[in-house]
Amino acid sequence: MIPVTVIVLTYNEEVNIGRCLGALHAFEDIVVVDSGSKDSTLNTIREDFPKVRVYDHPFDDFGQQRNWALDETDAKFDWVLFIDADEFMEEPLVSEITEFVANPQGKVGGFIAGRNYFLGTWLKHCTFYPSFQLRLLKRGDVRYRKEGHGQREVTDGELDYLTASWRHEGFSKGLHQWIARHNNYSSNEVELLLRLRDEKLSVGGMFSLDSIKRRRALKVLGAKLPGRPLTRFLYTYVLRLGFLDGRAGFVFCQLRFAHDCHILAKIAERQEAVKPSSL
Repeated sequence: MIPVTVIVLTYNEEVNIGRCLGALHAFEDIVVVDSGSKDSTLNTIREDFPKVRVYDHPFDDFGQQRNWALDETDAKFDWVLFIDADEFMEEPLVSEITEFVANPQGKVGGFIAGRNYFLGTWLKHCTFYPSFQLRLLKRGDVRYRKEGHGQREVTDGELDYLTASWRHEGFSKGLHQWIARHNNYSSNEVELLLRLRDEKLSVGGMFSLDSIKRRRALKVLGAKLPGRPLTRFLYTYVLRLGFLDGRAGFVFCQLRFAHDCHILAKIAERQEAVKPSSL
């Protein structure tokens, strides 16, 4: 058994939870932090995975939820792996995590990139694979803070990049749920986009060999560019070769185009709301 505490964040994950937990059988300690599921998520865990420890905590944002899980779930091991219920572990990544925690060489965390699937197709190009997130970490050395609809790591320690990945089925609950979820995400992205517009653009960062620095610099550039939805579509579908992902890639790029339009519309709504009244 791998001496790592795996923490799974859940909310109405009856479609995914069995497959997700079943793929984690090699890990010795598994924790679920649920935020009020109304479906059969918790029943499935109790009946099929009785050794999994379950906690309940209201969800505010991903950064806050991960920090709470680190503090309050009595993780049995120093090394913690965060995985979402629609992310499914595969053997190459299990092996790499086992080797990493056995000999971290002074590193306090490892970035992992998921492979995103849509319409049965791996969106290798139009999701900018590998797009890394810090999910494997040593307790006490890493915290999270809110960044848009997601989170950003806070640490002074040295980090590494794992080469293997898990399978991410972000559309597993249906397109209607993805659209509803991203409608909420777009509201959170308003704050992030406005902040990024005020940041100084790092030209050197855009060409950095460090993928995290490069991605953050490109985020600032994307926030400043005019016509963001169309610019992003062309960048993703043409320059990043999203067309090689076939029909699934084209449809996905259209969905992201609509998402960016929603963000700009919400920014315009906010700006209009703060204008002084002419009455």
